[in-house]
Amino acid sequence: MRMAGYVFIGGALGTMLRYLLSELVTLNISFPTGELIALTVVNLLGAHFLGLTARLPYFQTLWCKWLWAYGFAGGFTTMSAVTLFIDINGLSWEIFAMLFAGIASYAAGWHLGRRVQQKADAK
Repeated sequence: MRMAGYVFIGGALGTMLRYLLSELVTLNISFPTGELIALTVVNLLGAHFLGLTARLPYFQTLWCKWLWAYGFAGGFTTMSAVTLFIDINGLSWEIFAMLFAGIASYAAGWHLGRRVQQKADAK
């Protein structure tokens, strides 16, 4: 039950941050462009953060993985919003670009975490 609590707290924090960032973007940019930009920014940041949690030593404890990787990153990113956007606006090159960039962002976070871990191990 404790691990489920960590996921709940992390998910709540990630969801609140996603909402705030989305509102900030859509205040200045009209629909649907603002929604697509907000969705892309959130998913790229979340993918990068998830890549970091996969490698950084701090996130290797079980409770940190449940709180930050599964809870926070899971609540912050939202693939369900991607599918809803596709359903409303159709599949476009922007969606493909966002998905590809998400994979690249995860890989960049993973490699950054690996470098940090290697430096920590060398000390």
